[in-house]
Amino acid sequence: MWAVVPQLEQMPSLPVNNQRTRSSPDAKAPAGVGLLLKAFQILDLFSDEHPAWTQPEIARTTGLPRSTLSRLVRFLCGRNYLSEQHGRYTLGFGAIDLGRRAQVQFNLVDLCSDLLEELAQATAETVILTGYDDARASVVCLAQIPSRQGGLQVFEHIGTAYPLHSGATAKAVLAFLPEDELNRVLAGDITPLNPASKTSHEALKKHLVEIRKTGYAVTREETYPGVAGVAVPILTARRQPLGSIAVAAPLHRMRQREVADHARRLLKLGLSVAGRLGGSS
Repeated sequence: MWAVVPQLEQMPSLPVNNQRTRSSPDAKAPAGVGLLLKAFQILDLFSDEHPAWTQPEIARTTGLPRSTLSRLVRFLCGRNYLSEQHGRYTLGFGAIDLGRRAQVQFNLVDLCSDLLEELAQATAETVILTGYDDARASVVCLAQIPSRQGGLQVFEHIGTAYPLHSGATAKAVLAFLPEDELNRVLAGDITPLNPASKTSHEALKKHLVEIRKTGYAVTREETYPGVAGVAVPILTARRQPLGSIAVAAPLHRMRQREVADHARRLLKLGLSVAGRLGGSS
């Protein structure tokens, strides 16, 4: 989580920190995901060399029972992960879009690095880039530029994940999720990361409406005591969130005037990133 740490002397401008965390190669799948593994077994068949399959071909290759295979194929078609034409199945737009979003997210640091540097220079505060991890219903810190301010500063570890209901970087994404994904988050535990911060489902819903209206999220002490954040989502042309960009600082440097200035810069930056995404798609 964000931490407020003392800075003994003013630091020079630092490059974007874009270290990657690595998952363990020995990680095992949790119990109770048999159907999910079977669905991935089907999707993994589709490749450049063999882009189309019939159900009998899938059954022979995977060894899945016909009844199970039929149910999974219907489900995947219903979610647009598969598309059927004349009895042959190909990857659908849902799978294509998911792959494109994953590719873009991996490139977000490169795509945004110069803009993050400009924002850090303009604000002198910590700038954070996150990516949306839909599998874990969270945002993950992909990069940061620490504050150049003297005294206290906010610092974030690369790879730290935040639940979607807590903090500006997360709420900027949550507010723009499709309704079904949003409702799943709202149906779960929405306790803020900072136990001293209080919320309710009604308050969260109201805040998300405000974020969609203004285009940016402002939170105070939801992730860590003494920390405030302002964030905008990174949106595709279809207004699907890929992540967020935030300015984070100690509360005493996040008065109304500073928040308004940061929000203005972030909204402009968000438009620039959206333009780059459109050019790269």
